[in-house]
Amino acid sequence: MIAVLVSILGINVATARHHGEGGMRDWVTRDGLMHLISAQRGILQNIAKEGSAEDAAEFIRAANALSALLGTIPSAFEKNSRPDITRAKPEIWSDWDNFVAVANAQSIVAASIATTAMTQGLDAAKAKVGELDCGSCHTPYRN
Repeated sequence: MIAVLVSILGINVATARHHGEGGMRDWVTRDGLMHLISAQRGILQNIAKEGSAEDAAEFIRAANALSALLGTIPSAFEKNSRPDITRAKPEIWSDWDNFVAVANAQSIVAASIATTAMTQGLDAAKAKVGELDCGSCHTPYRN
């Protein structure tokens, strides 16, 4: 599944090449990544709310995919480009070390959710989904 997600992101990157140079291409890549992250987080939230033991494999897959995707955030934002349509704040680049630390911390949280599901069961992992905090990045770094 992670390969599918990465290939989708790759399609977005390829599409971006046809939408101009620099900032626009970067925006398309970032936007695609954020949509993939949102989709995986949504799967975790839905299973945490209404899932049963039969959903454990999908839950673990989504948590691992989310961890991998969150881990790519720094590379998606590495180039300081802000096209007019972006919601990215300049603080991403002026506070780069913290931005990277927050993205990496969320990746670790997602990985720990998968590990908890594998070692302690789905119910224990469901309780950890609330530890994912999109606002830890969006509040300081997104308009």
